[in-house]
Amino acid sequence: MALATVIAQGKSPSLAFAAKQLGVEASDVDDAYGVIPLEPIRGLYAVLVRADRLQPPSEADTYHGPYANPKISPF
Repeated sequence: MALATVIAQGKSPSLAFAAKQLGVEASDVDDAYGVIPLEPIRGLYAVLVRADRLQPPSEADTYHGPYANPKISPF
């Protein structure tokens, strides 16, 4: 899974909205992770998506990931 960002104005986007914006199927977005607000005032949210389903962004697209998602655990 890879972290990706989506942009939605107003309220938090649905998983279906995020999937459509990223060009993947809704089943490719992790529903247990959900939609995490990063900067809700700017409409920026994060979702976990199957990395093998994400398309590389074109030059015209806003870059949306994937971003690193390291496991966090105690030392």
